[in-house]
Amino acid sequence: MKIAICNSVGIDKNGYYIIHSPSRWSWGQKNNKNAFTYYPWELAYCSALLKRETTEKIKFFDGCLKKYNISQYFDVLSEFQPDYLVMEPSARTIETDKELMLKVKEKFNTRLIVCGPIATAFPTDVMKWADFVCIGEYEYSVLDIIKGKENINGVYPNSFRDLLDVNSLPFPEDEDVSRFDYAIPGEPNCEYIEIQAYASRGCPLKCSFCVCGNLYYKKQNWRPREINSIIEEIKYLKNKYPKMEGIFFDEEIHNGSKKFIMELCEALIKNNLHTLKYNAMCCYYNLDEELMRKMQQAGYYKLRIGIETASEKTADGIGMLKKFDLKKLEMVLETAKKIGMKIYGTFTIGALGSTFEEDMKTAELVENFTERGLITDAQFSINTPQPGTPFYYWAKKNGYLVSENFVDYDGGNNVVVNRPDYSAEEVKQAFNLILKKYDNGLIKYRSANLIDKYLKSLQALKLQIEKILIMRSSRMWQIDIFIAALKKYNEKIQIDIIGQKIVEEELRKNKNINNLYFYDNGFFEYDLFLKNEQLSSLKDKYAYCALLCNNTTGYGYDEVIKIAKYLSPEILKVLNDGNIKIIF
Repeated sequence: MKIAICNSVGIDKNGYYIIHSPSRWSWGQKNNKNAFTYYPWELAYCSALLKRETTEKIKFFDGCLKKYNISQYFDVLSEFQPDYLVMEPSARTIETDKELMLKVKEKFNTRLIVCGPIATAFPTDVMKWADFVCIGEYEYSVLDIIKGKENINGVYPNSFRDLLDVNSLPFPEDEDVSRFDYAIPGEPNCEYIEIQAYASRGCPLKCSFCVCGNLYYKKQNWRPREINSIIEEIKYLKNKYPKMEGIFFDEEIHNGSKKFIMELCEALIKNNLHTLKYNAMCCYYNLDEELMRKMQQAGYYKLRIGIETASEKTADGIGMLKKFDLKKLEMVLETAKKIGMKIYGTFTIGALGSTFEEDMKTAELVENFTERGLITDAQFSINTPQPGTPFYYWAKKNGYLVSENFVDYDGGNNVVVNRPDYSAEEVKQAFNLILKKYDNGLIKYRSANLIDKYLKSLQALKLQIEKILIMRSSRMWQIDIFIAALKKYNEKIQIDIIGQKIVEEELRKNKNINNLYFYDNGFFEYDLFLKNEQLSSLKDKYAYCALLCNNTTGYGYDEVIKIAKYLSPEILKVLNDGNIKIIF
């Protein structure tokens, strides 16, 4: 019997490259062949479990990693001709994934096992076309189905099964796909080549918008793995992938217990694994200087903290009020800055309980913290009521949902809640304002220091630049700072830019820019670039082309590099830590 374990389709029918994070929220990016891929952890554990516990032919496929559209994915699965297909769609991907699954079912009489948050939220609807619907954590439910068991808890219409023992699972899938492939390009704010791993599972919070506590687990929980097992997994990955530079602990909350993290750090040091670089998803309420210093000794360089809001009212609506403490937060951030630990903050706009005025408190906090160097990176999302969550049912009950098309439930692009006291237009406005506040803070904090770093990098390269073409492939604060450094290097340099129409107004404000050329509003893509006659005609008109990278590695910029190589013989790769590298 052949079982296909499948991550979602990689390109939807509208041409969006899918960033699939079913345990959180998924979104689409237009014109971005280099869109990174989250390692699909629960599917990966499911695949490894089936391989360990059965003699069936199990094969893992990842349409997001391979950037398959429906047709390409179908062709690949047709070669395998699965008897069972296991898939975990999110709200954002359900329609595209469903189309693929039904196409495979019709062709090969494949039995469909649908798992994950959308299956858990609407099992009756999914059951109309799927053969099995798994609710909640699903690894052992899928195993029981494959073994032919009946009346299985965790398989609809039966009730949820008990939360699994995380230490009963094997290391996740690393045969049919390479875990290293998810690290290049990795998640954009990973500053090293980092493989995603999971030291725990579960979340002690139950936020009103989140699928973790409300759907996957149904209750607040946190389950750490045995430390010896974590150490053995890191050793295994390090030995298999010598180019790996670190680990991104991407679970819901890595530091659910101070004691656990202290012991894990000791084990990392004892096993000489502290030479690797670690960053992790953390909560701030149980961080202190002792713990952060120990983490730093063990190789942690960045902590990702769910700050979400500066508003007590919004924190109450989200359901995180018991853990909401701005004084504690500021103390943690100041300590992190003092010891040199980087902080990545996540923030959300338009949540249950928020208003425009309350979200502006968050915007002001973001600018303040960024200007003071208390956060070094940030993620901003439009708070999207994922189907099945309390926020979703509240908005639906009150008639506030502007769309029931789940393709729109994309927290990076769309607003799907329109409230009398906080319209969808105002939410979008607040979202754009918080981005500007973040940029303002970065400019104030980094400007003088980064201008000097760029200037020194240019002087060290000893380049004779009279004219340069800049690719607008990073945020505007970095563009403005780099231009200022260029003018300090040589005030007579002619600076031209290729940018997106969406930032035309901001680009025109910079008086040091001579000529502007406009590209599509999405990410740079080589094939689309060549179709634009005005842009492709710029070939060989510039001795230097600069591409700006919103990270310290330059990973994930393959398409931009390809365009730059087409345009110019010498390329400057400009990193956001002040370093500049030449690409020939």
